[in-house]
Amino acid sequence: MDCLKVTEKFEVEVTEEIEKFDVKRFSEFDVIFSHWNLYNHRKKGIPEELEWSRKLRQAYTQFVKEGGGHVAMHAGSSSFYDWDDYQEICVATWIPRQTTHGPRHTFEVRMDDEEHPVTKGLGNFKKYDELWQRIEVAPKESTVLTSNFSSKKYKGKDNWEPSTVVSKFGEGRTAYTSFGHDARAFESSEFRVLLARFVEWAATGEVAIPAKAQK
Repeated sequence: MDCLKVTEKFEVEVTEEIEKFDVKRFSEFDVIFSHWNLYNHRKKGIPEELEWSRKLRQAYTQFVKEGGGHVAMHAGSSSFYDWDDYQEICVATWIPRQTTHGPRHTFEVRMDDEEHPVTKGLGNFKKYDELWQRIEVAPKESTVLTSNFSSKKYKGKDNWEPSTVVSKFGEGRTAYTSFGHDARAFESSEFRVLLARFVEWAATGEVAIPAKAQK
């Protein structure tokens, strides 16, 4: 995640096999960033080799409940639809037969909460991405930070759809963004700043990363 490393505020470790993660290591981290999902297995069921053990599920939940940060991006929350705590931790997700998107295109992103540490000092911007419509937001106390204008031209309804949301789970700060479908989505310097500030807030509760767009 270059947009995190360039800030020089994060040490980043990547795993593509979370099901094998050593639960004793959760204490080494301040925040989990999820861009991983099991959405393609929702119909036939999760293969045994990808299923999370009860121990891992409990440790993951406990990490956030006791103050660890959690950020889910795009389809990074699209798993375990029958696991209520996981859905609450991930804040928002794609719901089959509810959530949709039109063709990828450039759309307007609006700051809905200009005083939150993540968005303070940021302005509206345009970006290219998938624009998800009718995402499901789990925790009732969630705060929508940004929304996207969903035009009928691109199979929307000429309305504003929430795209970045924050909440809490126990003592942990939790966050979600529907942005980040592919590499082109990261060409937006404004998005890279928003995402880095998102992760910093989830990890520490504060934001020191400047609002100025990264090169």
